Amino acid sequence: MRRRQAVNDLGPRLRDHRAPTIEFICGPCHRRCALEHKLLVKAFGAGVSFAAIRRRMAMGCEHMQTPEGDKCGAHFPCLGDTDGRDES
Repeated sequence: MRRRQAVNDLGPRLRDHRAPTIEFICGPCHRRCALEHKLLVKAFGAGVSFAAIRRRMAMGCEHMQTPEGDKCGAHFPCLGDTDGRDES
């Protein structure tokens, strides 16, 4: 059974980025790691958005849900100007 994707979960998808490793960085949490593309596809599917992966990777981050909104610095440098966050 396929999962339904949220309507606001638009943006770059894992299938759009073909590098063998994808860097994930969060400055405020001092996190930095390189994720293997094929393992991400196996875990989430090629159609998953980077926003969804970001939410899963940052789960438990105290900066993710603040009264001012999402203040988490987690992002994928490979996306350039965008950080993988939902635009809505």
